[in-house]
Amino acid sequence: MMQESRWTAEITIMNKYFPQFAAFKTNNGSVGFFGQVRGPRTGREYTLIVKVSAQRYPEMEPALYIQPRIAPRYWQPNGSLSICHARPWAPSRNTFANCVLDAIQFLEDFDQ
Repeated sequence: MMQESRWTAEITIMNKYFPQFAAFKTNNGSVGFFGQVRGPRTGREYTLIVKVSAQRYPEMEPALYIQPRIAPRYWQPNGSLSICHARPWAPSRNTFANCVLDAIQFLEDFDQ
């Protein structure tokens, strides 16, 4: 279960490295960040959402959603991007910002 101190640290990290992203908490207990990133080749604007149940964070890696979707083979049935599990999730080291970096790398590879 996420402690308030962890949430505060996550917001601080995201504000430092991705100030264009906004934090959110939902009524159903999810927390996360959303923002826009431009595709490096097309200049298309993508909306990124990184979210997870606060009850399961930081033990569970946040899900990553990108709209519009590209590279269809990388999407899970729930609509999240499946590349997030390409490297081991380390709750004591990894943050929401790591997931945003994964999304940016995905766009570097597949924005066409």
